[in-house]
This record gives sequence, structure tokens and C-alpha cells, in this order.
Amino acid sequence: MISRLHLAAQAVVTDALVINPWNGRPLTRVIGVEPTRKHENETPRIPPNVIGPLVQAALFYVRTAAKDIINARTELTELEASAEDIHGLSLNRLEHYLQGLADEGRGVPVVDGVGRQVHLAGAPAYTYVMRKSGAGRGVAGGVYDERIDRALELLGPESGGMDTPIAPHPQTGLPWRDRFSPAAVAHEERLLRTACYILIAYLSGMRDSEVKELRDGCHFTERSADGVVVRHKVRSQLVKGGRGTVESWVVIGPVAEAVNVLQQLPHREALFCRPVTRDRYSTVSANRMNENLNKFRAHCTHIGFPVPDVDGEPWNLTTRQFRRTVAWHIAHRPYGTVAGMIQYKHLSVAMFEGYAGTSASGFRAEVAAEEAMARLADVVERYEDFKAGIRSSAPGGTRTDNEFARVQEELHDFPGRVVDERRLHSMLKTSAHTLHVGTLNDCYYQPETALCRTAGGSDQPMLNNCRPDRCGNSTITTRHRNGWEAARGDTERALAFVGLSDLQRTALREHLNEVSKVIEGIDRVND
Repeated sequence: MISRLHLAAQAVVTDALVINPWNGRPLTRVIGVEPTRKHENETPRIPPNVIGPLVQAALFYVRTAAKDIINARTELTELEASAEDIHGLSLNRLEHYLQGLADEGRGVPVVDGVGRQVHLAGAPAYTYVMRKSGAGRGVAGGVYDERIDRALELLGPESGGMDTPIAPHPQTGLPWRDRFSPAAVAHEERLLRTACYILIAYLSGMRDSEVKELRDGCHFTERSADGVVVRHKVRSQLVKGGRGTVESWVVIGPVAEAVNVLQQLPHREALFCRPVTRDRYSTVSANRMNENLNKFRAHCTHIGFPVPDVDGEPWNLTTRQFRRTVAWHIAHRPYGTVAGMIQYKHLSVAMFEGYAGTSASGFRAEVAAEEAMARLADVVERYEDFKAGIRSSAPGGTRTDNEFARVQEELHDFPGRVVDERRLHSMLKTSAHTLHVGTLNDCYYQPETALCRTAGGSDQPMLNNCRPDRCGNSTITTRHRNGWEAARGDTERALAFVGLSDLQRTALREHLNEVSKVIEGIDRVND
């Protein structure tokens, strides 16, 4: 109730609650009760082999195709305006236009089959030719059509026929599409607007409703205190949990690019406005956006970014999937990338600086829930390793092995028996809460036995100060052997350098000896 008073502050004349109670945190968090999620988020995650080419295609549209589409809209607007000044018919203007096409080595514009003109594909674009030449406002028939038909036989066809140049595709160096037709302009604008939605929804942490509330002038930049870092931000209105409240999100460059492209497309106040309404604030419905997303996914094949089927079927995209998917990747694959260029770790740092990082947004909690599930999955894998006979050689291994043995005994989890998965997960949840997976070891963090912890320091593992072969929280198994082998190889190569001082050589030899002992220990306990 108190939080709702804050949301209504702008409408209260006196004694408004201008301070956000508990900094936006739910009351359950304030009193120390963590809300329990009975079921995993059931919104499907977009598979990596789908989201990858989808984001690549969206970036292509925003960075390469957008300029052509915007220029084509400008050309079409000018053509429609000039057509209003055409009075009567003029065969001379038509002849002059057709001769100009011949001189430039171009063909006669034909219908490209976009939209409702599929059945006319390849037929002369009579209306466009008449308007473009200034010969008339529309189809005239008779001698005019005959002259256009004769020119088509002589010059050949040119799909679309508009003058806007087409940029080369970065993969092929060839024009990324045929010339625009009037119908193709609106078609490509819908695809471009959908591409912008994909980048914003996936790379910002915003809900669908928050993306659709973006309006003119929503993008702005702020410099850091030292003036070195420029942060992109966008403003939007909240719908869920705070109708009408304006918040700011910190976003990365591609999101800012998408917003700036949207502002150059035909729109009213809302950047994702409904095209069939005069209401400047009315936005595209969820069903229509879902339809547009799947049309864009199918279109990706035609622009060089094919999206593979999943289990033999095209993936069905919905607006809700983007936030769920990016939260999963931030939690499970923080150092992975999307579209070969955007690292999820970098993305999360930017997101959490703005509204997406607050408790009120729900996004941080969504990522935290995914992280908890990731840790549980990791600890279940290690429990299965234990059942298969894999043991740890590090000081913390005995404690972990004893815990796994207790769970196995209590569940009677032995060959030939089927255990209750939910009960197994419940028993391993405590271990999962403390698990930090690493390349050289796994840390089941306990403050009282942590060698990395310093007096007055954070009550969290200091991974840069980790002593994996000595700490009582550390476990090292066959999972980590490759990491230690790589460390041994690096040390041996360093010892081969000419010009090392005696002190450096001694330190490297001691380190090589320690690394070799760890590898021998892994092999010994798992022999």
C-alpha cells in the first residue's frame, strides 16, 4: 500500500510521498523473507542457434538497410506530393521518362509482388510509371499502356523501379535487395521496426510494455563524472506495477542505434504506434508484434541470416521470450556472446546501472533466479560425478564428498533405484547456494575457512585471491585437469625464455612443481 502512495505522488498536491519506500524493494525482502518461486519460469527461452542469427539480422537492418528504407520513404513521399500537381495526361512526359530509362541502361518498373500484389508480380507497374513520369495520376490504358508494354519488351523488367540506391550487403558486396517499389517501402518499414524491437527488447532488459512506451526524444546520453565514459540511456513509462511512472534504462550502443532509427520512421508520439489508428499514443498489440516477429524470423533467410528450425519446426517467437532469454544467458553464460560481438557480461553491467538493475524492475530478481538454477544444475552434475566415482584432491574435497555421500545414503540413490528429483534438488540446494564454478577448481564458499577473505573485506569469495590447492573451500576434480595442464604448459614455456633472472627462474620452477603436484593428486584419487 505504501509503495502505491509513492506511485501516486505526482498526482498529489500536498504531502506527496516522493521517496520510494525501501528503494523499490518488495516488503518481503525488507522483512527478510525471500519469495519462493514454486515453478520455474515457463516462458520458453529462445535457443542460441535462433537468437544468434536473429540479432545479426536485426543489426543488419538497423546498420545497413535502415538508411535505404528511410531514403525510399522520402522518395515516395515526394513522389506522392508531386502526383497531386499532375493534371490530365501527357504522352510526351511518358516518352521522355522511358527514354531516360533506356539511356541509363535500366529496365521498365514491374510489380515486385510485395504485400497484396503477389498475383501481379512481373506485370508492368502502370500506376507507378505514370506517376513517376508525370504522365498521369494512375492507369490510363490505351496508348499509354501500349507504350509501356513496348518499352518493357525492348528494355526488359526492373523490379520495383524506384530510384533510391541500394547499399551493398556486407557478406556479398551485392545490393541487399532489388530496387524499392511503393509497396515494398511499407513492407520494409515493418521489418525494420521489428528489427528495432528485437534489439531493444533483447539488449535492454525492458519488458514488452516498457519497450512499447518509448516515445520521441526518449534517448539521451550522460557522461561519467570524469567525462571519459558516455552512457546511453532511454526513458520509458512503466505499465506493470507503476502505471505512468517514468524511469531510465542504461543501454548499450545497438539499442541507442535502434531507437534513433525508429525516430526516423513514420510514427506518431509512440515509436511503436499502431498504423491504423489516429491515437498518437496507441501501440502495437502483443499479438500483432508476435506476428511481426515470426515474419521477420522467416525473412532472415532472404537476407543471409537463416534461422534454423528447432525439432523440425520454425521457432515461434513471442515478445515475452526476449527478457527471459537474456536473463538466462547472463546467469548461465556470462562470458558468451550474441551475434559474435556483444558479451553478456558487458551487457549485464550496463543493464544493472539503470532501472533494470533495481528491485522494482524485477529483472535483477529474474537473473538471480536463473543464477540459482544454474548453480543447482552445476551441483547436480558434480553429485552425478561423485556417484560415478570421481573424487576431489583439494582440501575441501573431503567435506563435499561427505555431503554428497550423505545425500546418496539418505535418498538410497544407488544403481537400479529411481530417486525423487525434487527431493534431490532440495537436499543439494544448500551446496548450490555456496558453489562458485571455476576453471582450476570449484569453491563451496564458507567464510570461516576461506583463505581469500581479508579482514574487513567483503563476505564473498575473492576469486582473484583464490588458493585452489590450499583452501578448505576448494574442490579439484577431473573437470579441472585441462585447466591445470594448460597452466603447466604456460609455465614450461615461460621457463624456456632466455634472459630470466635466477629469482624468476626459481619462482617459476616452484610454481611448476605446485601445479604438477595438483595434477598428480587428481590422477591419484581418481585412479
